[in-house]
Order: sequence, then structure tokens, then C-alpha cells
Amino acid sequence: MNCKRAIEICKQKLEVTMKSIPRNMPEYCACSNGRYFELTSPLDFNNIETWMPSFFTGQALLAYEESRDAKYLEWLERFSKVYEEKVFRYPENTMHDLGFLYTPYAVGLYRLTGKHTYRRMALKAADELSKRYQIKGEFIRAWGRVDELEGPWASEAIIDCMMNLPLLFWAEKETGNPFYGEVAKHHADTTMANFIRADGSVYHAFHFDRETGEPLWGCNYCGYADESFWARGCTWAIYGFMVAYTHTGIYKYLELSERLSKRFMDEIAMGGGVDGYIPYWDFRLANTVEKKRDSSAAAIAASAFYSLASITKESKYKRWADGILKELITTEYLDTDISIPGILKHSNGLDHYTLFGDYFFMEALMKCQYDWQMYW
Repeated sequence: MNCKRAIEICKQKLEVTMKSIPRNMPEYCACSNGRYFELTSPLDFNNIETWMPSFFTGQALLAYEESRDAKYLEWLERFSKVYEEKVFRYPENTMHDLGFLYTPYAVGLYRLTGKHTYRRMALKAADELSKRYQIKGEFIRAWGRVDELEGPWASEAIIDCMMNLPLLFWAEKETGNPFYGEVAKHHADTTMANFIRADGSVYHAFHFDRETGEPLWGCNYCGYADESFWARGCTWAIYGFMVAYTHTGIYKYLELSERLSKRFMDEIAMGGGVDGYIPYWDFRLANTVEKKRDSSAAAIAASAFYSLASITKESKYKRWADGILKELITTEYLDTDISIPGILKHSNGLDHYTLFGDYFFMEALMKCQYDWQMYW
């Protein structure tokens, strides 16, 4: 199978999504069989913990760019009211994942249609995201309501937020207001200073003193242990710092993205690279723990590596991206049953299908096949 054929399978699966997802765009989480819409009681779009639905809309944006079939834009525009209401009527029910929600929806749609409805909602989302910025500590709070100043989420950031910063960089370029970019750069600098360990591994989360902003300790909610090395967290950082460089031209961001990329490659070589390019879900698993792969981390890495290859002209990045995709498009990872909306198997080290794994797989395929420009 080649990338072109894999894109066609993704588009056929997207047809199932387009027929199945309700107009109120609920959140369907990871599942073991790829049938997302069989999940009971999905989170409402306006739930504060919702962060993944736009990986569905992102697939439709990609499908439109690949095919220029207007049906994808027509389907996407069905959800305009839902996205508008979330930031204008229920902004308190948002967290730092506004970038994940509005970049592969409103920013993408504005780029493709020029409609100011999408510009307006994306800028409002950037405003709400910037409100989470903590002057003391210079970071964007990840979780909890923006006015929740007590409790466990009041002074914590996570590595995933590097992928929310592009919304702020976009807002700076769109408005000419440097405030958005300054918030994003300060957060990136704080992440660089605290989340990256001396050996090049990455914390998932970091706590700061609520009163002073002083860095306190790192931890790992999604990985194996607090001092372990969560593979997907590494790829969020690789991608996020690469994108920070593309928006700012600040070389230290590219340098860090490349250093983390090398660490990712080295970990695979040390921990199972003889078997292929797909990482274990955590690079520091105890010997007593079954070592399972994370296709979603691999897909994010592949997409980031294609971009790094374009930026640096280093052939190793394209070689790795091609190697990852060659493995992901085998039936070991790619579900070819077009009646099932889920695309990639074996995500999260839990044999799951995940919306983010599906989206970044399709994004990597687009970069492999076409000269496609990122939404991020």
C-alpha cells in the first residue's frame, strides 16, 4: 500500500464519521474497536474537559484540500454555531486545549474559505487561551476554569500546550498585536527551561508555586511514572517547538526540536528499533510491564519529521518519516475496514484507536504525498 491509497481509506472512513456525528459535536474518546460512535455518554462539546472533536474536523479539512470536494466544507460548516457558542457563550468551559479545538477547525476554515466568521471565532479562542497566562511563572495554565485559583490545577502546565501555542502565533500575525506572540514565547521558554530534563527526556506536567510562580516539580499523568519518559509527550514537544520556530524564527526552538528528535530516534533504536519505527508508549517502562507500542506518537512524529526535513534539508528526517509511515500503513496498524471510522490501531499503549492518532496519521500522509502547509 502507498500513501495515496492510505489517504483514500482515510477519506472513506471519514464518510462514516460525517454520517454519524451529531450536529452538537460531542467528544468521542479512545476506544478498542474503532467504532467511536458506539460509545455511550460522550462528553458534550461545551464540557470543560472536551478537547478532541476537532481531530474529526481536521480530517475533513485535509480531505477537502486533497480532493477539493465541497461536501467536506459543507459538512464542516454545519458545526459553526457550536464552535461559536463555546467561546462566546460558554468561555468559562474552556481550558488550554483551545488550540487543539480551534486550529484544525476555525483557523483551517478561515484559510480555506476566507469567511470572517471563522476568523472571529479563532481570535476569540486566542483571547480566551491568553487569559490563562500566569504572569508569575510565565506559563499557560492547563486545566480548570480560568477563574479557578485554588486547587490542584491552579498552577500547572503540561507539555501538550506546545501544540496550543500556534493559535496564539496565528492571532499575532492576523491582528498585528504582539501580545499573543509574547504569551506564546514566554510559555515556550518556560517549557524549555523546566519540562526538558538534562538527559533530553520530557516531563508531561510541571507544577509552579501559585503565589510566586517558582518552578516546583515535574510529574507524568499520562506516562508510566513521574520520572518516566512518555513517548507522545516527546512528540508533542518535537512538533510544538518546530512550529514555534516556524512562527518566530527563533533558532533555539528549532535546536530543541532537533535535539528531542534525536532522543526519540535513539530511544527507538535502544528499545526495539530492530522491530521497526513505532515507539513503546513510554520509553522507561519497568521490566515487569508489557511493552506496547503507541501508533499515535509515531504519527505525530512522522508529521513533525516531514516538516523538519523541509526546514533543515536534513535527509534523516524524511527517512524516519517515510519509515514510520511505511510501518503504519501496514494492516498491523492501519484498519482498512471502511465501515469503521477509527483509522490507527494500537494507540496509547492500550490497543486503542484515538482521534488524535487518526488525524496526525492523515496529516503525515498529506505531507508525504503533497506540498501541504500546516494549519498549526
